[in-house]
Amino acid sequence: MEVKQVCFVRHAKSSWNQPNLSDFDRPLDKRGLHDAPMMALKMTDLGLIPDYIITSGANRARTTANFFKQAANLPDDKFVVTDLIYEASREAVYDALRMAPDTADFVFIFGHNPTFTYIANAIAGVSIDNVPTCGIVHAQLFIASWKDFRPDYAGFIGFHYPKQYQL
Repeated sequence: MEVKQVCFVRHAKSSWNQPNLSDFDRPLDKRGLHDAPMMALKMTDLGLIPDYIITSGANRARTTANFFKQAANLPDDKFVVTDLIYEASREAVYDALRMAPDTADFVFIFGHNPTFTYIANAIAGVSIDNVPTCGIVHAQLFIASWKDFRPDYAGFIGFHYPKQYQL
């Protein structure tokens, strides 16, 4: 068995200022553009550095994930965009995670609520009312392959969100 880690990251705060845009295309708002790079750098400072990123294709999730990609200095081939995570069930998110290469030991996966709050509460030892925007739920598993991922195999390590780190 190997130790694998995953961070489930809800996208940063998005803008509702352009009502004609589809939900999929909504960008980050001012707070989101502050919180996403701040949290990416904070995770790097804490040593929580992904070696693989999977993100929803929605603009707000993809933009959030890009800040983490930059902070981790990840190459493009370690950054996967999939629409499977947009408006997805928990199982669809798990299926996306199961597609991660086994060479990846620490995966960050970016998506949306309410699914990510449901996922957080499926992890052993967690009770979170709401994963806020740019909230991060960190879990650890003892599995040889991402194909074996199950939420009940995951042990809670930590919960990070922007208000924890703002003065």
